[in-house]
Amino acid sequence: MVLLRIFNRERCLGLCSMLFVVLLAFGSPSASAERRSDDVVAYATETHNTGPHSAIEWQTDYRQARGQAIEAHKNLLIYFSGPTDDPRSLRFIKQTCLDPEVHQLIRQYVCVRVLHDAKVRVDGREITLLTDPAFSALQKAPGLAVVDFSDPDRETYGHMIGGLPFSEPSYYAPQYESPVSVATFLKLPPGTLTERMLIYAIRIHPEGPRSTSGASSPVLCEAAAEHSRRQASLGRQGHQRWESRFHRIWSQVGGKPPVEVCAESWPDESLLTACLGCVHAWRQSAGHWRAVVGNHPFYGYDIRRGKNRIWYATGIFSG
Repeated sequence: MVLLRIFNRERCLGLCSMLFVVLLAFGSPSASAERRSDDVVAYATETHNTGPHSAIEWQTDYRQARGQAIEAHKNLLIYFSGPTDDPRSLRFIKQTCLDPEVHQLIRQYVCVRVLHDAKVRVDGREITLLTDPAFSALQKAPGLAVVDFSDPDRETYGHMIGGLPFSEPSYYAPQYESPVSVATFLKLPPGTLTERMLIYAIRIHPEGPRSTSGASSPVLCEAAAEHSRRQASLGRQGHQRWESRFHRIWSQVGGKPPVEVCAESWPDESLLTACLGCVHAWRQSAGHWRAVVGNHPFYGYDIRRGKNRIWYATGIFSG
């Protein structure tokens, strides 16, 4: 049995104690961009022609795009565009969207472009859509949001499952609006917002961790979510109840003995910053990094926030 465990109250980088800080899920998975916006009014935005790849059609009517995504069983990609002089938004449209890989990936979605200050009507009152709590993962910045309409039987159906703000990147991340970042974001596997953004933080690491190259296991994903909730409820990072969880997980998944890594964030970090900080912290420990960077038949990741405004992440590998 392998038990990976690291603690450090001072966030120092000593050999025997390391702080594993992580802030992930921006809130309950029930916070749905789609369901909070049932009363969205139609509004128009300027359509961008993307030159040689003009086949990318950014629709300008939210209701129409939503209906098309539902009918086609496709995810809805919402591009919250910044002001006309916003350099990050300009780079996304004029450079990133022209990247061949990004171009092909975007075409797999139903796409709608919404101005950063677009107004919508929710519960009889008009609000700025980007400031709605359902989109809090974007931190009120222009960027990309994904709402799941791919499978009505999925728990995430109708919920926001991805948020990539075009803001100043943290830790080791490249510019969020860059081709490599957007391509990584658009290729994330099915899952909740918190699972997927932690996977993004792993896959975007320059050393190429391989722990998410195997299969996402429903058993391990639920075990990771359960333990992240446990840590968040206790307000304390750790491998609580690992011995009993270890045997239960092993009996369900089989193969090699399961391995668990945990991390916690600084208070009040955003979802994406916390995810990156978690992976950065794991990188500081040889033992943790061997697990995160290694190949595993099955994996599960998740992260949740406690009442203390600290996020707690968990990764479990087995098979």
